[in-house]
Amino acid sequence: MSIGRTEDSTALDPKSHFTNPIAKAADPWVVLDEANSRYLWCRSANDRGIILSESPDLTSMGTEHLIWTAPDQGPYSKEVWAPELHLINERWHVYFAASDGDNANHLAYVLVAQTKDPFGSYDLHGPFATGDGEDGRSPNVWAIDMTVLEHNEKLYALWSGWDKPGSDNQYLYIAPMKSPTEISGPRVRICDNDDYLWERVEPDPSQRGLNEGPEAFHANDRTFVFYSCAASWLPTYKLGRLELIGDDPLDPASWKKHPQPAFQSTEEVFGVGHSCFAPSIDQKEWWHVFHSKVDRTPGWNRVIHLQPMSVDDDGTPNLGSPIPRDQAIRRPSK
Repeated sequence: MSIGRTEDSTALDPKSHFTNPIAKAADPWVVLDEANSRYLWCRSANDRGIILSESPDLTSMGTEHLIWTAPDQGPYSKEVWAPELHLINERWHVYFAASDGDNANHLAYVLVAQTKDPFGSYDLHGPFATGDGEDGRSPNVWAIDMTVLEHNEKLYALWSGWDKPGSDNQYLYIAPMKSPTEISGPRVRICDNDDYLWERVEPDPSQRGLNEGPEAFHANDRTFVFYSCAASWLPTYKLGRLELIGDDPLDPASWKKHPQPAFQSTEEVFGVGHSCFAPSIDQKEWWHVFHSKVDRTPGWNRVIHLQPMSVDDDGTPNLGSPIPRDQAIRRPSK
């Protein structure tokens, strides 16, 4: 796929161009529903439910549908974070994290559509076994940002988790899946979270590393995982990149971490992260979707950006740098 097109001019023809940000939200997730030539957006409904939106245009979230509401009480009643929509075995699945209102109790869950309609009813499964012990639940351990990786016709769960209960140290984990709703083996830590200073909350040896938001990207028989690192509440938030260079995703030696950030802040756009990737309707272009901070004050006041990216002939993805807000960007091809 080629790179999308940007314009140096700040003049904007809304029929052919758009500007960032495209929405007031965070933790974006969007997929192309090829069968219906539309995009499906997925996001948290004020931490108490999950919203799906449909749009023929990647630059707009379109019509909203509330597909699930958390119960008033219980282990998944609060802090519904970072839902992701995946089409697996001809059924739509929504992976998300939730708790009882105490962040230390966050675990991963999945909603499974009862029919082929993404806007229909869903069944809840979980929590996933994202902890230690032979059953993965002895104890079960904090987990957020779960996504799925398909490799050699096998399915794997990827997520950000604590190394032990109460530690608040976030690493990237992977585990095999028996089905889209069940993990079938022990979790494996893919890598350390502080191999490079830029992965730390602040780029200082005294600061802790933090890895979260893993997202798989496949191109030309190569598999990459982009991940968010540093601090989501600070301008230091950015993306790192791993590549699967071995045959077994469950072997940490099969993963190679790129020594430089894959995407990071500029003076104009900062606190960038929690990305996903979507093709244009005609599948000739790749687009990078991410959130950024509205200001440099510590906190989670964020907006959604969309910009073109490129993929080299050998499959290497290139995200470039954040395009300044209000700069005209040519709309995705159709």
